[in-house]
Amino acid sequence: MLVAMTRVKVLYDFNGEPNSSEISITVDEVLTVTSTDVGEGWWEGMNARGQRGLFPAAYVETIPEAPSLPPGPPKMPPPPAVMVAQSSGVSKSGSQQTIGGGNRYDQTADDWGEQQDDWDDDWDDDNETYSEIGPGASAAGRANGQSQSYHQQTQQQGITSSYYANANLPAPPAADGDTMSLASVATTVGGGRARAGGKIFTKSGDNYLIGAPMPDVSEADRVHVLVMDHGIVWKPMRDSYTVSVDSPKKEKKFNGLKSFIAYQLTPSFNKIPVARRYKHFDWLHERLVEKFCLIPIPPLPDKQISGRYDEEFVEHRRIQLQEFVDWMCRHPVLSTCGVWMHFLTCTDEKKWKTGKRTAEKDPLVGTMFCASVFPPEKTLLQSLVEPQVEAAGQFVPQMDTAVKTLFAICGDQSKKFQIQWKKEYQRIGEGFSELARALAVDERRAATPVSMASSVGQAAGVFINIGQLFGEQPKHDFIPFSDRLHIYRGLLAGWPDTLGEYRNAVQKRKECERLTAEQKMENGQMQDVTRRVDVMSYALLAEMSHFREERDTHLKDTIRNFIGAQIDFYKSIVQKLEQAQAHF
Repeated sequence: MLVAMTRVKVLYDFNGEPNSSEISITVDEVLTVTSTDVGEGWWEGMNARGQRGLFPAAYVETIPEAPSLPPGPPKMPPPPAVMVAQSSGVSKSGSQQTIGGGNRYDQTADDWGEQQDDWDDDWDDDNETYSEIGPGASAAGRANGQSQSYHQQTQQQGITSSYYANANLPAPPAADGDTMSLASVATTVGGGRARAGGKIFTKSGDNYLIGAPMPDVSEADRVHVLVMDHGIVWKPMRDSYTVSVDSPKKEKKFNGLKSFIAYQLTPSFNKIPVARRYKHFDWLHERLVEKFCLIPIPPLPDKQISGRYDEEFVEHRRIQLQEFVDWMCRHPVLSTCGVWMHFLTCTDEKKWKTGKRTAEKDPLVGTMFCASVFPPEKTLLQSLVEPQVEAAGQFVPQMDTAVKTLFAICGDQSKKFQIQWKKEYQRIGEGFSELARALAVDERRAATPVSMASSVGQAAGVFINIGQLFGEQPKHDFIPFSDRLHIYRGLLAGWPDTLGEYRNAVQKRKECERLTAEQKMENGQMQDVTRRVDVMSYALLAEMSHFREERDTHLKDTIRNFIGAQIDFYKSIVQKLEQAQAHF
């Protein structure tokens, strides 16, 4: 509710949190209230200096106004539906076409005119092959200058929410705003992205094992496996690098009729940014899954139908895409493969299309990828390999269950922090505030040396502030933790197919041994099959070693950071309570 010309007098001092939407107020200061529908014991107002922000309602009292004519009805903001209609899409009224609510998923034909270059949009809202291949810095010049930063676009549309609750003014948090930052988490509790196409490599596995002609493998495409003191590993990267995912922008095409979000990727090795959309990530993911049958691919953020342009959702997706990119950069094989480097570096549309077709016609996919694997010549003892594979087969489902459980817990705890416990502590503060007002009535009758009402009022403010801390805490611990767990959930979902592919190869080798014993297969052919299964064994053990190393470092750091954030949070709670206690 907007309150016209309502003035209040400050009863207690309140120091607003730095870099927040709160405003500091002092005793006897007069404020003009601009909104009382913030909720949770907070109002919004403006002081005499024109500063605007949130303050505890319990810290002020209304100044009675002289009788006057009733004001006219307040001008209400447009309903959400109208705001959505102003933001994107096309609506048709009769024969006239205007920018409005309309069909959000416009099926306008692809303007490249080449069917083989169509992208599988799924929930994305256009079918253009690629609308911005070049550096992200040049995106603003496309589509007749229609593109602009996502932040500017949302400001123009009146969107006042942010990734974290209460980050911007004049936006009081909506009832569901507290959980918006977990939108992606809430939609993925059932599991991560499935491997594209399910079981897809049986025929290519047979072709690889039975000695079909091997395609030529360039030196750049060769993958080497080493035997080290601590086990069998992929050859380490010569030059490590990082890639940042930044500056999500809402861009338009077709004279503004269609919108999409583009993310800017900047590799550390060349500092040249490229703009990529989610569906380009999706295409990349499909290529990686198809190519690397013995390397589980990290998952992408889940697709979403509604709210794809909300600032919170876009920022959360950017964070999850960063997790995907970070894993790719750390992997010795994935970080150097051709399709990934093409995705990171191509800035020319023609070269992009050529590279896209090349990747889609790559002969080294499935188990044929093993033709590019060059391990030591020494034959592995299957009596040493099989126990490790069996142990992995037992470990993967157990860890998968544990990760899914923790992922669900993160979602539950985030909701409790942002809604339930935030409200509970603010209820405590409101209760103390009511007591403070009652004591103040008696103190006005008979003054006391020490104002009990003031002390109780200060305690009320502390509890209200603690409730606010609960609402904002998940962005520091449970949400980052769940984003890391999302990566492991997707990887663990891919391991059964990886282990199954290897077991298929072992079974095929046993069949060949039987045929050789029956003199239906030559010994030379049997030796080729044995060697190729051996290559797959090396590759599998190398990937198992990499996953273990990531688990022991990356996941360990994640848990340490989570616990550290919890420690800092509860320390801040103790400090707040000590402040309240000091008034008594």
